[in-house]
Amino acid sequence: MFTSQIFPSKLLPFTSFQAPPQKLKLKEARNSTSQHQTFVQHNNLLLPEAIVFDSSSAVNALSSCTTSRNLELGSCLHALILKSGLCTNVFVNNSLLGMYTKCGSIEDAAKLFEKMPERTLVTWTSMISGYSHNGATHKAISIFSLMLEDVCPNEFTLAAVLQACAKKADSALIESVHSYVVKTGLASDGFLQNSLIAAYAKSGSLWNAEKLLERFSCRDVVSWTSVISGCVLNEMMVEALVLFVRMRDDGVLPNEVTILSVLHACSLINQPWKIHWVHGLIVKMGWCNNDLVMNSLVEMYIFNGHFREGMGLFCGFCFSGEGHYLSPETMATLLQGCGHCQYIKLGKQMHGYLIKHGFFPSVVENSIIDMYAENGESDSSYQIFVRMNNRDVVSWNTMITCLVKNGEPYQALMMLKGFHRNKEGGSISPDFITMLASIQACSNMASLQQGQIIHGYMTKGGLIGDIFIQNALIDMYGRSGKLVLAEKTFEEMPIKDLGSWNSLIAAYGVNGRGISALHVFTELKKSGIHKPNAITYVNILSACAHAGMVKEGFEIFRCMYKDGVEPGMEHFVCMVDLLGRLGRLDEAEAFIEKMPVLPGSAVWGALLGACGFFGKVDIAERAAKQLSIMEAESKIWRVALSNVYASVGRWDQAAKVRTEMKGLKGMGKEGGWSSVEVGGETFKFMVNDTRHSGSEMIYKVLGSIKEHMREEIRT
Repeated sequence: MFTSQIFPSKLLPFTSFQAPPQKLKLKEARNSTSQHQTFVQHNNLLLPEAIVFDSSSAVNALSSCTTSRNLELGSCLHALILKSGLCTNVFVNNSLLGMYTKCGSIEDAAKLFEKMPERTLVTWTSMISGYSHNGATHKAISIFSLMLEDVCPNEFTLAAVLQACAKKADSALIESVHSYVVKTGLASDGFLQNSLIAAYAKSGSLWNAEKLLERFSCRDVVSWTSVISGCVLNEMMVEALVLFVRMRDDGVLPNEVTILSVLHACSLINQPWKIHWVHGLIVKMGWCNNDLVMNSLVEMYIFNGHFREGMGLFCGFCFSGEGHYLSPETMATLLQGCGHCQYIKLGKQMHGYLIKHGFFPSVVENSIIDMYAENGESDSSYQIFVRMNNRDVVSWNTMITCLVKNGEPYQALMMLKGFHRNKEGGSISPDFITMLASIQACSNMASLQQGQIIHGYMTKGGLIGDIFIQNALIDMYGRSGKLVLAEKTFEEMPIKDLGSWNSLIAAYGVNGRGISALHVFTELKKSGIHKPNAITYVNILSACAHAGMVKEGFEIFRCMYKDGVEPGMEHFVCMVDLLGRLGRLDEAEAFIEKMPVLPGSAVWGALLGACGFFGKVDIAERAAKQLSIMEAESKIWRVALSNVYASVGRWDQAAKVRTEMKGLKGMGKEGGWSSVEVGGETFKFMVNDTRHSGSEMIYKVLGSIKEHMREEIRT
């Protein structure tokens, strides 16, 4: 590099901003000059042999660096300025200061400012503006206070100070500056008036902003937009729209920023007629070809649940043949909408459009993975994932979560293993979302050993403090049968949300500990901190069903109304399951008939499943009749009905149902399987599976357990 050749001692950091020793050999000096010219010419800064590097050329070169935000080149020019003895020139120093502040190197700017032998109004203004733009608002205000002891500010200096005060949201300080403006006779300056209005609006002092706007005789689009944007920033959406109408009445046409603020306001108000009104206004005023406006318009529709309208705008905007494209973030939102709304065909068409135009930033690829995952196409998600050139943590998280959602927990854990291997040679690491999805995978598999390994990893990595992860751990330990660890995790939580209580109740429920679940439910209600919600009642009713606590279950079901929770279909399913597990199938059927809402397929399915255990063929057939109307193509209820027939020895009817299933759509799909972990090893098995070496003994023990359960119910 040029600077290392100028400074043999490698004086690049400029910690003191002092010129280096000038003792260079003639040959070294010639080489340095020649290579400097090559370097500068390479960066489009033409300094021919005949032109001396003077203050004018230095200022021009620094201006080029500032425009291109080339800090490295600017630093090299600083070195040349020191070597050339131009460091005492106030114009050169001001240009250097502007370059450092605008390139974000505020520390270098501050050091230069301290060393400057002469400071002008431009110097002070640049430093105040630099601190303000780089977030150091308190330092900007301190510099302004020092400046007042030396020189008088102009309108640009005061505008920079007002910007710092606005970022600090200090309305009292803005009023002080305003007083100074009036005192110095600058109150009539239009630029400064707009700066004052913007400062008041951004700081939340909207009354002062509007008052100043009313008094401003030369108010323009900047004045109005400042107040409108301030209203939106301070969540005063209706007021923003009122001001917009007043601006139109004042004969002022909106600019791009105004339209974006109004779109944001309409989006948050979420009233269909206002959404259509602003859309019509955009069409009427000819903003339909503006990329930023159209991005915001599409996002407004999607944000408010009007996905089809947003997709229609995308098609009209991008397929017009005029080379328009939505932003990657908006495209990602559209793809996610395709996934969540189950519009897989539309999502695939968007994918084809993106392939055609080669538009694949990471945020878009991640959304494509999510879109396929939401529609159950894990293979397509994986194909996109493996072809990605740059995978970030979101890519890995999306893929792992996709596998968990689609019932492939084992593959999700394998993906986590791959992520961990990838971390060793890269800069990304699993975050709490990765861990949350991984714990859910362990929970679905009831894999205690894997869950404990991940728990240890999170503790070591400092991720254990997240409340969602702690809740997932309670659920995982509960499903794995380790209630002691679930209780320990719950008790050690410094903060518990409703999800924590729900997870512990569910953990007791799946392990048949109905009394313990009821005790936790009672403690939750007594605490008064959290109010039970629909999920709480599903968990406690399910716990009662697993424990055979009919009386308690019905009491809790009646209490739902008192707590303001309207029973949903899942609660009715729990009640049918509660009665069905105890063989009280007539009562369960009567309960269904008295339901205040039309029973769903899950309710009749719960009744049909219970019939198989007790051989109640007549009730099973009535339940199957209802299911045949609701889910004519489903094979699930047909399998359950076939099992009921088989349980009472009616093999002909069982075979008949099985025969009907062969002609149904989707019968060629892979059969369902379950898994169990024993001694850290996971075993997969299917219905009537005999591949395990101990299958004969397993079925013998299982038969004994079923017989014991029947005897317990009869007694």
